[in-house]
Amino acid sequence: MLQEIVFQEAVVKRCKKRLEELGIDATAPMEGASPEVKSIEREMFLFRTYANAIRLIGDGIAWRALGYDRAVVRLMAEQPTKQQVASEGLMGELLEWSIHFDHGNGVAILNSLTNCLAIGDVTVVRDDGSVEIVEVKSSNTKSRRKIRQKHKMHEVATLLSAGEGSTADKEVTIEILPITPEAGLNRISELLSQAEKQGWSSARISNCLYVECFDFKKFEKIETVELAVREATAARERIIGDWKQGGDLVIQQNSLNLIAFSPNCAPFSVFPFPSRICVDLMIGKKQYTGYLNVSAVAREFEYRGWKITKTAEDLAEEGNDQAILAVQKGAFHAHIPPGDFMRMHMEALRPQTVISAYEASFRQGPTAESGFSLALYEGEPDLWD
Repeated sequence: MLQEIVFQEAVVKRCKKRLEELGIDATAPMEGASPEVKSIEREMFLFRTYANAIRLIGDGIAWRALGYDRAVVRLMAEQPTKQQVASEGLMGELLEWSIHFDHGNGVAILNSLTNCLAIGDVTVVRDDGSVEIVEVKSSNTKSRRKIRQKHKMHEVATLLSAGEGSTADKEVTIEILPITPEAGLNRISELLSQAEKQGWSSARISNCLYVECFDFKKFEKIETVELAVREATAARERIIGDWKQGGDLVIQQNSLNLIAFSPNCAPFSVFPFPSRICVDLMIGKKQYTGYLNVSAVAREFEYRGWKITKTAEDLAEEGNDQAILAVQKGAFHAHIPPGDFMRMHMEALRPQTVISAYEASFRQGPTAESGFSLALYEGEPDLWD
C-alpha cells in the first residue's frame, strides 16, 4: 500500500509540475484546454482516484481493527488534514510503526495510509481493545498545527478512556446502546448486482428510501447512457412520484460523493458486498444514489409517539446545520444530526433503529446538561462481519 501511494503521489506531483510549466492552474476548469492539458488532467484524476482507493482499504483496516467503533473514528477524523505519504517525517513514522508492529500485541496502523485517522502519525489498537495514538517527534516543535494536534490527541485520549470529555469546544459523551442495528444493505447489494447485467437498477427498499444503481462498465456509447438515465428517471417517477405529489421533502445522496471520505459513513471497503462490487464503488465504476424521504422519517417518529418540534425546513431557516429534525417526547428533547440521516441514506439503516436509540435516551430521563452524544450500537459489527 505504501509503495503504491508513493508512486501515485509522485505521478500527480509530476503532472502538477508540467501544468505549471505550461502556465496552467491545476485547480482551474479545463474547458477549452489543449489536448495535452486535458490528457494531463485525466492522468491526475486517475492516479488520485487510485491513491484514494488504496486509502479506502486503509480505512477498512482501521474500522475493523477498531471494532467498527464509530465514536473512535469520528473523533479521530475531526478536522482532518490532507494526508501525504511522501513527507519529511515518513522514515520516523515507519520506524515507530515497525516497533509497535513487531511487538505483536495488536495492530499498528500508519495513519497517512488512511483517510480517517487524522490525529497523530501511528495508531495502535492493542489486543485488549485499548488504543494508543502516537505522534512522531520532529524538529518543527513550534508548529501551531502540531500544538493543536497535541491538544486534540489529549482530548481524544481522554474521551476514549473516560467515555466523556471536551473536544472541538463542546462536551461529548459516548453512549453504548444495547441495540443491534437493522439495515437494508443486502438490498443495495442485490441492486448493484442487477446493474451489472443491464447497466442500471432501482427499487424502493423501505417506506423512506429509494435506491438507484448504475454500472458504468455497461455503457460504451453516450447514447446508451442517456437511454439508461431516461429509463431510470421514468421508473423513479412511477415508483416514488407520490412522494413529490404529497409534498414530502426528499433529499438525494450519491455514492460518488463519498469516495473521498465522510466520517458519517462507513468506507466502502467494509461494506458486506462482494469484493468486486466494493472495489467498483471505491473507484467509481459503479455508483448508487439514495433518495431519502425526510418527511417519511419524521412520520416514523410521530407513529412511535414523538412530536416533531422543528422540521428540516425550520432548522435550515435558522441556519442550524447540526440537525435535520428536532423531536420531543415528554420532557425529553433531541436534535437528530446529519450523521443519523447519512446512515439511513447510504447504509440503508432502518429509521426504527435510530428511533430506538432516542427511546433509550428518553428512558434515562430528561437532562439539563448541554453537549453532544455519540451513540454506539452494541451490535454494530454484525452489520459488517
